[in-house]
Amino acid sequence: MKIQFISTVVGPLGPDVLGRLASLSRECGAEWLSSKLIRLDGQFAAIFKVSIEDSAEAMLRERLAQAFPELGFVYAPVQQAVQERHDSVAGAAPDVVTVQLALDCNDRPGLTRDINETLANLGVSVTQLESHRMQVASLGRTVFNANLTLVLPPQLDVASLSAALEAVEPNARVHPQ
Repeated sequence: MKIQFISTVVGPLGPDVLGRLASLSRECGAEWLSSKLIRLDGQFAAIFKVSIEDSAEAMLRERLAQAFPELGFVYAPVQQAVQERHDSVAGAAPDVVTVQLALDCNDRPGLTRDINETLANLGVSVTQLESHRMQVASLGRTVFNANLTLVLPPQLDVASLSAALEAVEPNARVHPQ
């Protein structure tokens, strides 16, 4: 029987690390169903949704750990109920709205927490969030930018979501992408 799990891999991004990870995974009978990668200061973090025969999972994990001792691996099973819910959302349910937004504002301690709390209180699902903090010398402060991909509940429109996010921090601006 095939199983699915999420694997998170973190470590230094050396020559062809991803190609070697993919090759070893294929040798063990694994298939990457989806993946995301981010590089930051010579390091990388990657997330892979993996499908493999349940009898080969332990072998894959062991071979990855042996072949890549410099990398850290974390594994989490994909729960069947979660998979079914994702499939129904991805199957174009008529009342599901996915939006991409950019949020720009002054940075402050607790800002990311407040953004996440606002989204959770509105029933918004975050499918992707990438944020950056940048010191702007001419302004004398640090600014925050986030690019978000969100799934809205049926009762929430983009204008209401934007207003709620802009209320998190004075002078915050939300821009559809």
